[in-house]
Amino acid sequence: MINKLFICITIIFISCGSNMNSRAFNFTYQINIESTNNKKLELWIPYPQSNEVQKISNVQISSNGLNYTIENENVHNNKYVYVNHQQGTNKSTTFSMTFDVLRKEHQNVNYKNVNPQKYLGSYQTVPTGEEFTKIINENNLSRYDIRGIYDYVLNGMHYGKPTSKDNKYFKDPWLFENQTYGLKNVTRDEIVALYETAKKEQGNYTFGNGNSIYACDIGVGNCTDYHSYFMSLNRTLGVPARFHMGFPVPNNGDAGKVGGYHCWADYYVQGKGWSPVDISEADKDPSKIDYFFGNVDQNRVDMMVGRDFVLKGYEKEIANFLIYPIMEVNDQELSKYKKSFKYNNL
Repeated sequence: MINKLFICITIIFISCGSNMNSRAFNFTYQINIESTNNKKLELWIPYPQSNEVQKISNVQISSNGLNYTIENENVHNNKYVYVNHQQGTNKSTTFSMTFDVLRKEHQNVNYKNVNPQKYLGSYQTVPTGEEFTKIINENNLSRYDIRGIYDYVLNGMHYGKPTSKDNKYFKDPWLFENQTYGLKNVTRDEIVALYETAKKEQGNYTFGNGNSIYACDIGVGNCTDYHSYFMSLNRTLGVPARFHMGFPVPNNGDAGKVGGYHCWADYYVQGKGWSPVDISEADKDPSKIDYFFGNVDQNRVDMMVGRDFVLKGYEKEIANFLIYPIMEVNDQELSKYKKSFKYNNL
């Protein structure tokens, strides 16, 4: 009788396990910082946390003598590393953080201690109302049809980050010479011109800033733009929606480099919980359009949730998002560092 019971339990466990896709890996976040010539150095770095879809363990920080603390970001319950080294440095210094990740593929999730009402308002670059109300009315979008909103953003956006006419994103298959984009029907030449203007004037009306007004006007951007657009439409309709930022982890080897960040979103339905969407990945791989509405894979790690972070000691007070290091030298924001990321499967 005991043996039969043991066999039944074993079969049930194996069966359940086979239906769950998960992945374990070690992640390294490294910053090589230039000398500050003994001027005050401050850095803000995202710090990963466990939740219902990922388990973070064995976090190790090597600061090479730089003073730091782990701080709480209380609006969205994030954590971050705050390096506050008053005496600065007189040589190049490496800061690194490594941690283990057990990540699950998932669909809708009921996250603990998350209040959906916090995710209905506007952010600095993710407004609600006005222009988005007009889009909703003209396209018959509904809070009861989130797939319709997903499809609208997917069809209205084109993935591309053209920084110049020599950039790969300026060319086929990303953008095309005789095509116009967005509600303003801009050409790819105009998209590059907007990027150059924003870079010169330190503005955010270009791709990569998660500016939902830019996203609907211009229609070309990266993951930040797709999901900001999605959030503005949902929140205008009264549907809570969140912004997730982390890293994609390649699944084509046991170890390697991670090229850069990735972001996605989720939306809340009473009684169902938070359902994820990854619209930019769906756009890059049309075979996964249905999959990325309501599913995300296990090949990623979540670092920060939300936007408009109030960071301790930060001169500008509010950060649009935090994924790459934010650096200040004597309270002036600079980028005198090189960042790199890598993974090892466990």
